[in-house]
Amino acid sequence: MRIYKAKAPMRIGFFGGGTDVSPYAEECGGKVLNCTIDKYVRCMLRPSKDGGVTIRSLDLEEVSRNVTGQWQGRLSLPQAVLDAMPPAEGAEVTMFSDVPPGSGLGSSSALVVSMLKLICTAYNIPADPHYLAELAYRIERIDLGIPGGRQDQYAAAFGGMCVYHFGGKQVIVEPVLSDPAALLELESCLLIGYIGDRTLLRHHLMEDQVRRLKEGDTLRYHDETKAFVDESVKLLRGMKIAEFGRLLHDAWEVKKAFSPYIAPPIVEDIYAMARAHGAWGGKITGAGGGGFMVFACPFDRRLELERVLEEAGVRMRPFSFTTQGVHAWGVEVTEKTS
Repeated sequence: MRIYKAKAPMRIGFFGGGTDVSPYAEECGGKVLNCTIDKYVRCMLRPSKDGGVTIRSLDLEEVSRNVTGQWQGRLSLPQAVLDAMPPAEGAEVTMFSDVPPGSGLGSSSALVVSMLKLICTAYNIPADPHYLAELAYRIERIDLGIPGGRQDQYAAAFGGMCVYHFGGKQVIVEPVLSDPAALLELESCLLIGYIGDRTLLRHHLMEDQVRRLKEGDTLRYHDETKAFVDESVKLLRGMKIAEFGRLLHDAWEVKKAFSPYIAPPIVEDIYAMARAHGAWGGKITGAGGGGFMVFACPFDRRLELERVLEEAGVRMRPFSFTTQGVHAWGVEVTEKTS
């Protein structure tokens, strides 16, 4: 029996987040700098003899089934993927994420991209990264109506440290580093930690951001946020990591003006604590409200900062940057070992 597996990376968003969201991206042109990390959503597909489709989420401990043409179960996101690109025969799809729900690391988009690549590989469907990212965007933002932008889908599909240019006929993907030492140096000065799931708050937060943008209240803040991208790339290429960290602080102060829901008291308290213990800067890694935060600090202050944050209840997680996007592969197995 041949089974298939796939994994798609999550990302840390550094600068420009929010400018990839409609209508700003289409009207003004969005620009985002992010980099993928070694935290993945992983999927597996194996043939099923009963002719139906079963989805198993190991981390959420949920199961959805479709035998008669109607889904039974609560796994709405993977169900939507299989509605958009149904398996050619009976199948069982199993999945799990390396991080908790509501991470702010783009886990939902990584799930969709991983599943799409899995199905395309299993059934020999041609699919380049642009196709995967755009189809993932359609499933999340249009089919399911989940508010958000495009950067997560593109990061999961392409991988690496890239600037993504939104608003044209096709998204432009610009890798920004040719020297791996710059990525390693930045990685050596970064920490990430999970402060808690804020999924429901972020849903309301995105709607509030879009409303404020359409009313013209935050347009200039989006413009400022976009301008940080070019400045940050110059700092990275020049190996000026301390300045990059301080720019994170400047950008975070601007990003908070998008909506009052971005930085609730727990976020402000943790950020102030990090700054008091040596952090140059930092931010929420996603739209805001919660999930993971990233902090930039001098190398010799890492352990002190990590200890203080853990004592405050932040669940610190080691990570490394990755340079590749989604992968899928097939392997022959026996029934007993599959």
